[in-house]
Amino acid sequence: MTEKKSDLYKELKVFGKQKEQQLNSKIQELINNRELIESVSRSSQMQVPEIIKMQEASERRSIIMNYPTKKDVANIAKLVLQLEEKIDKLEELLSTVIPERNGYLRSQPSMSDLGVVYSLGSKKMKSREESNKKEENKKRILDLINQLQDLKFVGQRNRNV
Repeated sequence: MTEKKSDLYKELKVFGKQKEQQLNSKIQELINNRELIESVSRSSQMQVPEIIKMQEASERRSIIMNYPTKKDVANIAKLVLQLEEKIDKLEELLSTVIPERNGYLRSQPSMSDLGVVYSLGSKKMKSREESNKKEENKKRILDLINQLQDLKFVGQRNRNV
């Protein structure tokens, strides 16, 4: 009885391989058919204007109904990446200016820490070199803050989102 089952499985396996080969050859014939490819290409070219109209209608509806479109999400993703880069630069600058406490930088600097950053020029420095370096850092921090403030006005196409 087990021999009959194993023979049945072997025959089924052979039959399956034959059908697979037949299907693969039929698919290859259809794919290599030049006329079929050209007709599909023509029909897809005729559908492009309709697709564009549908996308424009969807964007108009998104403004009215207050939901984001695919373009809005893509723009936000770009802005998030830009913001992350600017935050990384700002953190790097702050790590050189704000002194370390207990072996790590505090995640939220206090007002006194920020006061240290902005009042660096008023204290007496040991050398002119240190003074110049701290002034450069102060200017770089202020530039980054200005860039972050400018970022909020970029890419606000759909204000309803």
